[in-house]
Amino acid sequence: MIPLELPELTAIVTQLAMVAIMLLVTAFAARLTSSIIRRLLFKAPPLINEQISRGASIFIWLVGLLFIVNQLGLNLDLLLLLMGLAGVAAIIAARDILSNISSRYLIGSFIPFNVGDEVQVSSFRGKVVEINPVASLLLSEEGALTVVPNSVLLKEISLNLSPYASRRITIPVHVPQGVNVPDAEAEVLKLCNKYKNKLDQRFPPLVSVKNSGQADVVLELVLLSAQPEKRNELAAELGAKISELMEKLRTSPRK
Repeated sequence: MIPLELPELTAIVTQLAMVAIMLLVTAFAARLTSSIIRRLLFKAPPLINEQISRGASIFIWLVGLLFIVNQLGLNLDLLLLLMGLAGVAAIIAARDILSNISSRYLIGSFIPFNVGDEVQVSSFRGKVVEINPVASLLLSEEGALTVVPNSVLLKEISLNLSPYASRRITIPVHVPQGVNVPDAEAEVLKLCNKYKNKLDQRFPPLVSVKNSGQADVVLELVLLSAQPEKRNELAAELGAKISELMEKLRTSPRK
């Protein structure tokens, strides 16, 4: 057995201490990041929330492992290669889920149908009873429930059979924290009244609460354009005016 000199022993102990500290810091960072992501995505479905927070935690651990391996003076090439292959495999495995989630945010804006509409997608027809981050659920007249992945709605020709789909406008209204929600609703309806000559007077604008969280409240404004061809133009103009209105309410002195 070869005895270790004091300087060598000190270096080894110091290195092990650094590795231990880096492990503790990595564990703390992974837990903190996961907690922050869960709070930010509290409105998302639990499965999506859990998967994203877990992925972020794994990423933090991988970064920490890189620093630890570097601290030990080992070769990083093999570890980087394995991490790269694992990342590519994860993206390939999750491509369908990611495609469905990204497609969800196009539905309603570029694919005009909402919950309650009668639609036909490919050979499937029914009433939309739910639009979640992964799929849309159609209930047929016979009571059968059809699950249509959101990505399919971007690839297949879909038909909205609801009579007012071509003229309906849906605008999300983000009410800033500290702004009284009934006051915000009243101001939004007052703004819509200025556009009454461009709206279908048989169906007055409707404001409802879509989401209510700790930071802000999201309302949903639904109205009908008098002219289908002016729908997108009117939606863009109203959306910009409502954003200006919410900013004005946020910065105005409280009564």
